[in-house]
Amino acid sequence: MKRTLILLLALLLAAAGLLTAGTVYLTDREDAIELTHTLIAGDPAAAAGITLTLPTGDQQGRTCWETAVDLGTEELAPETEFTFYPNGRRVQAQAKPSVEIYTGSTSFGMSSNSNIDFAEYTGEGEMDPGRAMENSMMVLPAADIAERTENGETRTETLRLADYYTYYPITVEMHLPNALGYSRVYATWEECQALTDYFRMEVPEDLMVEVSVTKDEAGNVINIDSNETGEQRFWFRCDTVVLEDGVCLSITVESEGVEMPDVPVSCRDGFGVYFIPFSQELKTDYEQGDPVFDLTHIRMFCPLDWRSSPLLLAGEKGQMLLYAREDGALKLSVFDTDTWQCVQWESIFPLGEEENYSVLGSGDGFRVMARDDGFFRVVEEKEGFYTPALSGTQDTREGYVKEWWYAATCGYDGERLVLSGITGSGDCSCWVQVYEEEGLTYGARIDHSLDREDAWNFYEYREDSYASNLYPLISFR
Repeated sequence: MKRTLILLLALLLAAAGLLTAGTVYLTDREDAIELTHTLIAGDPAAAAGITLTLPTGDQQGRTCWETAVDLGTEELAPETEFTFYPNGRRVQAQAKPSVEIYTGSTSFGMSSNSNIDFAEYTGEGEMDPGRAMENSMMVLPAADIAERTENGETRTETLRLADYYTYYPITVEMHLPNALGYSRVYATWEECQALTDYFRMEVPEDLMVEVSVTKDEAGNVINIDSNETGEQRFWFRCDTVVLEDGVCLSITVESEGVEMPDVPVSCRDGFGVYFIPFSQELKTDYEQGDPVFDLTHIRMFCPLDWRSSPLLLAGEKGQMLLYAREDGALKLSVFDTDTWQCVQWESIFPLGEEENYSVLGSGDGFRVMARDDGFFRVVEEKEGFYTPALSGTQDTREGYVKEWWYAATCGYDGERLVLSGITGSGDCSCWVQVYEEEGLTYGARIDHSLDREDAWNFYEYREDSYASNLYPLISFR
């Protein structure tokens, strides 16, 4: 018994020593946070009143730092708050409703230890509702080749996809919030077929696919590889915004090395932006297998040219925003979701047929739209009204980065636009820029000392990886 007590005391003393050593280590790491400021353009005084907050962490989110630094001077004076989480910091992002509309995939691979049943992907066999995306795989060319493949062999052929499919198949997966986070809901096969027949996204006549099929000695199909050939690529992207009573849908057409059909979307009501109402079952006592949509009341509320590159965004309550290429410009249309009437229309900036655009970032009361050449414009949002404001061209000289530019975060105080972001994959260092009416007034790189400590998984410290402001956080004093 005495020997046992002595051993227990020794273990307790050892544990205390480890805890003390760990505390010293963490304290050293806390005190070691330093920021190094490198001015690249303009004057630091142009950033006066702007605060960057840099959340970082390592050791799987156990050691976390939040460093705040006020800009506006050459010498930075950061203030850091350190927190240790024994089990790692995890903050669950708030679940939001979403709808994924998948269109037919021509590039895929499948393998099986027994046998690939093509009927599972064509609606003829037993359906697994958890495989919504897989059900859009365009397997008919592989099924055809399988009939010509000998047992124990692999056969590869190049086929014209339009010989097997007239339209790209559509499948639908929805994520709806519930008490546990969210639940998955899948449209029925009949609904997917109805949507395919309604939107009629045509397969190009010259699109070829190279398909390989492998059978085992017993004649079971155990492997399939399918890819568009050479430099050919052709795809549809269906963007959606979930509203209280249904889903808004826009379709984008993109291609490489494929002659585009005259009208790649030959929808019954023409190309444009659509509203698809939810079914009464989904709104009340839905069970898997019930209809998800009320397809009898689907409607197009805005006709568009199929080359318009539409982008849908939720606006203020009761509003839907549509950005689209029209008459040589990027234009914003604001729709009332009760009447589906356009209540505001604005031209944002010139946009040619071969130019692309994107959302550079957004924040409280504003959104930044940008062209591929770096030109951007702020769109202010106030009480449901949208006004084009500050514009400029991004400074992308190499001095800001070590590897590549990462997603930008934005801040806007009505006169100054602040852009900032991490310098590369996993770094804690960041770049920051300030734009005013006259252009770029301040640009700098801020090196974070934790880069030396391999703090690559600071992502686990982010409270919401889908927030418009990720890292760093921008605020105005």
